[in-house]
Amino acid sequence: MTHIHLPRPGRPIITVIAGALAGALVAFVGPQIPSALDRPGCAETVMRAVSSDQTVKGSYGCFSKSLQAGLLTVGVDSDRSFADHIGQNGEYHFLHKTADGGYVYEYDRPTTPHDRFKGVIGALAVPQMRADVRRGNILAVWSEPHDVRRAWAEITGQTQNDESRLFTIYVGSNGRITAIK
Repeated sequence: MTHIHLPRPGRPIITVIAGALAGALVAFVGPQIPSALDRPGCAETVMRAVSSDQTVKGSYGCFSKSLQAGLLTVGVDSDRSFADHIGQNGEYHFLHKTADGGYVYEYDRPTTPHDRFKGVIGALAVPQMRADVRRGNILAVWSEPHDVRRAWAEITGQTQNDESRLFTIYVGSNGRITAIK
């Protein structure tokens, strides 16, 4: 008779933590999936173009003929001119679908943009800690001021001083944008 030795879990706490993380992922991401699948491509394309100063292919073509005529009055007649006249670096995210069929997006444009990553590094005193280690003063690493609140404000974008706007995009049966409020 052959015995098969099964591995015994050495760290049950890791299993518990992994299970909790998987549960949190399902709880927070699961409800987002149906609304993500319902969003029309042109709405996403235009919001990507609005939140970038780079050319986004297909952004101008996503508008209905009447909206293209309106854009022409402000000098927008192509994807490139859309980026030049309208696009600004920022971030957007989908909020919800309205009862009348609109898709609501929030767009945040930083009024004092800066590198978030460098802000977090500075708030956690990483450069000072590296200097302490290079000098061989390991104990000084622990005495450096680690501003966790400021680091969190950098991570969440609170220090960017964002200006927020809401856009409700209406899409026609042909998939093109018919109105933006």
